[in-house]
Amino acid sequence: MSVRIRTLLAGVTIGTALLTTGIAAPAQATPAATTAATPSSGAAADLTPARAADGWTEALSAGRVVRSCPSSSCDVLWRTSYAGQPLWWYNTRVNSAGNRWYELDSPRWGWIYCGNVTAPC
Repeated sequence: MSVRIRTLLAGVTIGTALLTTGIAAPAQATPAATTAATPSSGAAADLTPARAADGWTEALSAGRVVRSCPSSSCDVLWRTSYAGQPLWWYNTRVNSAGNRWYELDSPRWGWIYCGNVTAPC
């Protein structure tokens, strides 16, 4: 096989890979906004209606707690890994104590208190 044909095939392969990646990446990077999910705790009756929105925020530091519902009494599901860790939220609620919580979808699901992220309280 000549050098010219191999170069052409390599270019087509790389171009196809870039085109495929370019089309798929935006769909993965921007999850669709959804309505409020039902919290997994009995605390749901104490919540104000959800504000349907979405966006990226960042963790203020490593070890910030992500919980199973929008209350400090809920189970810890996971903790943030590092300061500046990107977090995708798609829902927010204010609980009976008046604290705003963000419902995360990325990197994993859970609720994080607004004081632990760069998004506004």
